[in-house]
Amino acid sequence: MRFPKQRIRFATVHEGHTAPDGYLVLDLKGLDTEGATSFVLDMRDVDAARAQGDKQSDAARRVRDLFGA
Repeated sequence: MRFPKQRIRFATVHEGHTAPDGYLVLDLKGLDTEGATSFVLDMRDVDAARAQGDKQSDAARRVRDLFGA
């Protein structure tokens, strides 16, 4: 799902909680989400997921190289 840029924001404080790397906040208002109004990700989790994704793509590339695909 592509998410509208105007509904994405960054915050260092969310609901009284602070995070050194901040939070990525996706505004869900108006979407059919059964009462949820926002989706909040700690940027440390985003960075960890990004690093894990990089590892997965590197592993896939190595397998393709190994089998000559």
